[in-house]
Amino acid sequence: MPEALSARLDGLTVLVARPAAQAEALCALIEADGGRALRLPLFAIEPVADPAAAAAVLAAATAFDRWLFTSANAVDHAARLCARPWPALAAVGAATATALTTLTGCPVLTPPAGDGAAALLAHPALQRGDGQRALIVTGEQTLPILEDGLAARGMAVTVLPVYRRVPIEHRPAVIAALLQAADIAVIPSGEALRQLSVLTPPEARARLAALQLAVPSPRVIETARTLGFSAEPLLPERVSDVAYLEVLRRHARHRTSNA
Repeated sequence: MPEALSARLDGLTVLVARPAAQAEALCALIEADGGRALRLPLFAIEPVADPAAAAAVLAAATAFDRWLFTSANAVDHAARLCARPWPALAAVGAATATALTTLTGCPVLTPPAGDGAAALLAHPALQRGDGQRALIVTGEQTLPILEDGLAARGMAVTVLPVYRRVPIEHRPAVIAALLQAADIAVIPSGEALRQLSVLTPPEARARLAALQLAVPSPRVIETARTLGFSAEPLLPERVSDVAYLEVLRRHARHRTSNA
């Protein structure tokens, strides 16, 4: 097969398990590249139960030295609660940084390599806290990696959830049909993978366990191993739609060469 064709997603069916608003850009890339995108939002993104209280914390924290954002969802919900300008900004990855830059037009501190809280903590500018005040803008039930790392370096850290994930129910027959149709699934988090496992009916569990996954971090790979997935999940170089597209293209080429 010519390289121009093998580099595309022709014939590949991709299950995208992101929340609805975050799924569309990647689905559009998949479909423009010749693939088929199946949308399966497992969580809805909603404001926290008390937005007024979150807004008050944000307003008070405009005097802090830096705000650090863990997702594009955090950027979106903070923007609804607090007018700009904001303090110096940092983001755990490329997608979050893009959301911040688009919103504020300001420079954003990003990981020197890779994505995620641990990668951001490797930035030289975050090695010494010296009593600085930092606000982590995030969702509910976030992991404490960033908070603990900054606090250990002498920063006074406040963590503020500005959104929450609400599970979406799907009929077992719908889940089974989507799993049967999919060649690979893009899973945005360990929580999403566990939710998919919970929703999968008994007759489709073997299909789920054999499904190839593309995931954002080594932590989600560990979750997949714990849940008994047989294929090693694929990991993009960055957590961005373009990077996921390249992972899907590599998988498509691999399938073609093995066929």
